[in-house]
Amino acid sequence: MENFYNLNAVSDIIGSDAQKLEGKTILWTGTNGFLGQWVIRVIKYLNEFVLRMPCKLLAFDIDIPSKLELNKFKDYGIYFHCHDLTTKLPIPEESIDFVVHMAGIASPTHYKVKPLETIDVALEGVRSTLEISKINNAKFLFTSSSEVYQTATIIPTPETYVGAIASNNERSCYDVSKLMAENYVYVYSRNYGVNACSVRIFNSFGPGISEHDSRILPRIASAAKSKKILNIYKSKFLPKRTYCPTANTIGGIFKALLNGKKTEIYNIGMSKPEVSVNELIDIVNETVNLNVKYQFVEPSSVYIDEPLRRCPDITKAINEIGYFPKVKLEKGIEDFFGWTEQAYTGIDH
Repeated sequence: MENFYNLNAVSDIIGSDAQKLEGKTILWTGTNGFLGQWVIRVIKYLNEFVLRMPCKLLAFDIDIPSKLELNKFKDYGIYFHCHDLTTKLPIPEESIDFVVHMAGIASPTHYKVKPLETIDVALEGVRSTLEISKINNAKFLFTSSSEVYQTATIIPTPETYVGAIASNNERSCYDVSKLMAENYVYVYSRNYGVNACSVRIFNSFGPGISEHDSRILPRIASAAKSKKILNIYKSKFLPKRTYCPTANTIGGIFKALLNGKKTEIYNIGMSKPEVSVNELIDIVNETVNLNVKYQFVEPSSVYIDEPLRRCPDITKAINEIGYFPKVKLEKGIEDFFGWTEQAYTGIDH
């Protein structure tokens, strides 16, 4: 199943900038989540095949991998630490060169149930990690979300667009805390000299995402496995998204960490194709030869206020950090559904 992690593509996106990690120590939060699993594998890959002098990764999460997983990484400079990121992260005794705060509760179904934890992991987490960067004079990166744009009226959406985010619905705990955390990054950069920037991630998907995640591609894969009809949510206007294979996302995160400019924000995603859910299902069916059927149902409350469109303008990321997505949507779908065929069981959503 490791073969479905397209690490060659991630390494290609990072390119020669990977050499900036040689001999360095990185503190990274959220490393046991979906994106975090990719980060761990990328660091292992770089240390094994790319870097002349390996880097060291201090990987923090509320959970750590199983003993079987730990054994895969124990010889590659990766050290796992268990910590609840809703509470202050202690200052490490060793010197840190790079810090990434990626921990978060990203699934709407999950943050609806844990709104305070969602806020705390964003704000307490970013404050703690920024303090560590400040003390160590370390480069800092925060992973934000396209949710901060809400329903954008400019498509593709540039980083200069200011969305109107509601503070009083079931999605606000995630959206507003991400935006506030971006402001922490700005304040620490301008007032305390921390070399810090942020990325806004757009609809990443790929191997490693939990079958219990409520987002659309895991739900399509689960329906394909169970051969049940997929429920998709009614809307006056069918929401449209661009979907980004995770290899592109992780490559972009590393490019921003290594090349991002102080106080700046970068969109990380793909600017096309922008498709509705039913169009996405058609693409999946055609790409991996499935016959997933769907029906429209009333949305749960947390989806009533979801943004209608998400499509990034990545011009700034291309020009300033050298971010060029390498993996096309169809290849990402092939990798993901190849992995879910083995990993998923076909649960009810």
